[in-house]
Amino acid sequence: MKNGKKPKEAEMKKKLTDKIILITILSLAAFLAQLGNSLSQTQDSSLVTVYFFDVGQGDSIFIDTNGKDVLIDGGPRKAGETVMDHLTDLGISHLDIVVATHPDADHIGGLITILSSSITVDIVLYNNQTSDTKTYQEFMSLAEDKIVVAERGQVYVLDYNVNFTVLNPTQPLEFSDENSNSIVLKLQAGNVSFLFTGDATFETEESMMEAGLNLKSQVLKVAHHGSKYSTSTEFIQAVNPIYAVISVGENPYGHPSPETIQRLLDGNVTVYSTQVSGTIIISTDGQTITVHGNPTPIPELTSTSILGLISITVSLMLILKKNNKYFKF
Repeated sequence: MKNGKKPKEAEMKKKLTDKIILITILSLAAFLAQLGNSLSQTQDSSLVTVYFFDVGQGDSIFIDTNGKDVLIDGGPRKAGETVMDHLTDLGISHLDIVVATHPDADHIGGLITILSSSITVDIVLYNNQTSDTKTYQEFMSLAEDKIVVAERGQVYVLDYNVNFTVLNPTQPLEFSDENSNSIVLKLQAGNVSFLFTGDATFETEESMMEAGLNLKSQVLKVAHHGSKYSTSTEFIQAVNPIYAVISVGENPYGHPSPETIQRLLDGNVTVYSTQVSGTIIISTDGQTITVHGNPTPIPELTSTSILGLISITVSLMLILKKNNKYFKF
């Protein structure tokens, strides 16, 4: 009897030992996985980092996520190498989505460099507007096999809890003016939103508001380089941004307009400009917003300073008129 029981006891002990070892291994594996996740979250707590590249008078914005990466516009042709340098510095060799908001050269010119480079691109989101410019023709020759037509209501998932929605244009295109047909995107990262507006106009803003779209966003890319024909008081109220970024450089158009800046400041918005601060970087973990590098906010324009600008402008015009008989205003 005793001799018959010993093998069973040994076998039971072995099974118990194996179970203990298995439980220990599984517990250790779970601990290491949890530790790895904690370390990963510590190393990169940002869901999204948005780079508003300084490309002079033009737009170029890079959206860096832990999933898909997006480039919105490429600035003018001469800024193509600048955008390439920025992307190279960030280690970007692949773009999941390139957005060409509309055919203006200061938005798609630099994309010619990107599409001609070693950077691979999956799709080019475009507003379906044609143009007879050489810049447009060259852009289309490089992008046409990747084109996806943007239309209000489309949603693109970039990562877990990160996506963007196309708010403009409608298809067929609603307006004859190409700026008004600009692609407008709302990026949602957790509880934080960014609104990218291309060269949208008052008409674009009215169309989106009348459609009942949710425009509320903590960060607004100001339309059309701060033009006075964009960013109405009603639109600012609908978006209710905390921060606004104006992508602008030296230009003859009066961008950014003092009226537009004042409308933003009246809405208690902190306004930054690439012309003043260079490339502006804003990130979010889905709850909080971080503005990197302490860019300089645009100060409030008092009535005195606005009158001063008007006075200087009138004086310059009078001087030009006096010295050039062909100058008219």
